[in-house]
Amino acid sequence: MKAFGFNQYGDANVFEELQIEPVAELKSKQVRVSIEAIGINPFEAILRAGYMKDSMPLPFPIVPGGDVTGIITEIGDKVDNFSVGDAVVVHKGFGGYAEELIAFTSHIAIRPDNITLAEAAGLPTPGIAAYNILTFFAKARAGETIFIEGASGSVGMVLVQLAKLMELTVLASGSSANEDYVRQLGADQYSAYDKENPGETFKDMADIVVDATLGGRASEVGVKALKPNGRMVSLINVPTEDMQKEKPLADYYQVESVKELKDNDALKFLTDLMMQDELEIKIAKKYKFTLTDIIESHKQLDLPRTAGKMVVIVKEN
Repeated sequence: MKAFGFNQYGDANVFEELQIEPVAELKSKQVRVSIEAIGINPFEAILRAGYMKDSMPLPFPIVPGGDVTGIITEIGDKVDNFSVGDAVVVHKGFGGYAEELIAFTSHIAIRPDNITLAEAAGLPTPGIAAYNILTFFAKARAGETIFIEGASGSVGMVLVQLAKLMELTVLASGSSANEDYVRQLGADQYSAYDKENPGETFKDMADIVVDATLGGRASEVGVKALKPNGRMVSLINVPTEDMQKEKPLADYYQVESVKELKDNDALKFLTDLMMQDELEIKIAKKYKFTLTDIIESHKQLDLPRTAGKMVVIVKEN
């Protein structure tokens, strides 16, 4: 089958078209999915560039891609909650930049009829991350104040919406170009980093701070906005020890895989919200399933982007 991946670390141009032998036999709790659309995530660009090669070396050739949506074409002999023909949303570590994917049922959920392929493909990683941040790492409670850095990004946009549904007061930061969009999602206050320092604007106001910026570059700003006994959650890097000295009584967490966190629990919660039109996934741009477009999508990951998610459409339905 056709797939896109790379054999070395580097810029977007390291991608090449690969021919991958499909998995012949499924394990008992696995399904085979014919992919219709793929979500493109910033973390995949970080891996591709080699920024994590020491902590997370990749076995080349690697086919990235953790977010897909498609149709189940085969099920394992102990799968009883999904059927051939089901439209599903899938979250997996790798292998998504391809024509088909094998996944365990613990990582999939039924795709609601009222959402598009692009929205479904854009949901898994940012949606699951936002859900886990609020419910597990930050343990958010109604009435608290949360400051979301990178609020117009793929994780940030879901965080704003979920936080409002949980009855939190939402402070948000991003570029001035994205202010209207983030306020539309429900942010109560907004600070544009290209006009002011959001850390000073929201100084000591937040019970919870989430650094959802690409590469975790806003730690210092987040610490300033944090209450002295608050909780800060970072997607990539927690603040340095020197930064933490400003708020030594606060708790600092980095998002990571934890066995208690189940993908299908989060996906079911999120897809139910989308089915009820209570959660939206903004699509910034759609690409085709070609080498040229895969390379272009990764080039865009390294640039300032408009709000929303980039996706690749493999098969139009």
